[in-house]
Amino acid sequence: MNSLRDPVSEQAAYWFALLLDGSESEEDRQKFAQWVAQDPAHPRAFSDIERLWSGSSSLDFTSSTHIGRRAMLGGSLATILLAGGWGAYRYHPLADVRTQTGQRREISIPGQRGRSIVASNSILSFVSDGRMTGVEIHQGEAWFEHEGDDGAFFVRAQNGRTLSTGGTFDVAAYDGAVTVIAETNPLMVDIAGGRHIVAEGNAMTYDATGVSRSAHPVDVQSALAWRQGQLVFMGEPLVHVATVLERWQLGKIVIMSGALKRRPVTLVVDLDRSRDVVPVLADVLHVDVMRFTDYLTVIRDV
Repeated sequence: MNSLRDPVSEQAAYWFALLLDGSESEEDRQKFAQWVAQDPAHPRAFSDIERLWSGSSSLDFTSSTHIGRRAMLGGSLATILLAGGWGAYRYHPLADVRTQTGQRREISIPGQRGRSIVASNSILSFVSDGRMTGVEIHQGEAWFEHEGDDGAFFVRAQNGRTLSTGGTFDVAAYDGAVTVIAETNPLMVDIAGGRHIVAEGNAMTYDATGVSRSAHPVDVQSALAWRQGQLVFMGEPLVHVATVLERWQLGKIVIMSGALKRRPVTLVVDLDRSRDVVPVLADVLHVDVMRFTDYLTVIRDV
């Protein structure tokens, strides 16, 4: 595994990872513009990292430090970001529950007998529809143990609602999709004007257009192993493994090859030692891993 540890490269990796993640604030953007203008070495270092991401030399910042001009360069993700196409990021300042990256947190269910375990980097609000209490997941994942003695309970995520009359279940909202897992007892999921039943031991996924994957059996213990501090992957594509790891640790993992993204991985990750996983993958999959500090890791074929 290779790493790049000079200060300028570390700073460039930090900025690239922050902008790629989409969690930057207006103040961050201003500071980034200042950093670019401070030294010609700064845009060069950023370009080096961008080329690793894009696999090309399409982005050249060295001729100007005026960010607005970069909109004309085109052809790369970083260009779009720096030209102002940042996209809206919702911080949900009034949310009731937030977890930090890598954190698991247990909370009580409002107005109900039960509890919830909230996954890393999640944002939740306590809500009510006037008849029953519930939780809205703005982003992230939470497992619920609902006893049902105090009536039904719902979890709202994006454009759908999961209704429980008692039992244990999980709702995960990532990247525009929501996956619901019924661990014990069935669930009712209201989405796009229709109601769907998810039987015990099954999962269903929906997005803004409706149900994207209908109810199907799932290995519940493996899917929810994060509650016990593990991530279990059984023949999963490397790109999926990287995506899940990013939810539990800081920084981005960039995979440079389409074939490499599809390579199957069987792995059990200890969440308390998740930083050790990528170096292990380098040996097991015979790939080249370049770590630009803790903020950006690039995986390439040897």
